Amino acid sequence: MKLTLSDRINFGIVAIKKHGFLLTMGLAFLGIGCFLIYLGIKNNNNIPLLVAGGFVILFMTFFLGYTMPSSLSFYYEKAIVKKYGSYTTASVIGKHVEDQSYEERIDNRVDNIELLFYIIDYKYTYQEEYFGSFYVTNKACFEAIEIGSDIPIKFLKHKPEQAKPRRQKLCKDLGLETNMCN
Repeated sequence: MKLTLSDRINFGIVAIKKHGFLLTMGLAFLGIGCFLIYLGIKNNNNIPLLVAGGFVILFMTFFLGYTMPSSLSFYYEKAIVKKYGSYTTASVIGKHVEDQSYEERIDNRVDNIELLFYIIDYKYTYQEEYFGSFYVTNKACFEAIEIGSDIPIKFLKHKPEQAKPRRQKLCKDLGLETNMCN
C-alpha cells in the first residue's frame, strides 16, 4: 500500500503540530541571533555581538537539526499507525531486565541511582511471523505479564514489522491502572 500525497501532508502536519512551541522558540532564537549579528555589523563590526549572534545561530541550528528529525519521524509514524493500523494479539516469548544503574558522586556523597528497564519480547503472525520488543517502566506491570500470555498490539498492514503494544488495553486486561503500563 502506498500512502497518498494528502495522507503524507496530513501526517506531516500532525507531527509538526506536536512541536509547535519548540519550533516557534527555535525560530525566535534564530531571529535573535540574526539581530545580534546585524547589530554587530552596524556598530563598526562589534566582535562580541558578532560572536554572540553566531553562537546563538549555530547552537539553535545544531539543536533543531539534531533533535527534530527523529522526533518528527516518531510522530509521523504514530499518525500512520493511528490511521492504517490493525489490531491483533501477540504472544510473549521472553522477559528480561536491563540494569543501567550507576553511582553519582557529588562532593563526598555517593548516591546509587537505580535505573531498570523491564523488556518484553513478543511474536505475532500476519502472513508470516514477526518479532518485537517493548519496555515498561513499572515492575508490577512487568511481573503481571507472563511468558506465553497474549498481549494486544497494533501494526501497519502495509508494514507489518512495525508493531507497538496497546498499552492502555494491556493494563485493562491485566487489571492494572492505565498509567502503570507506560
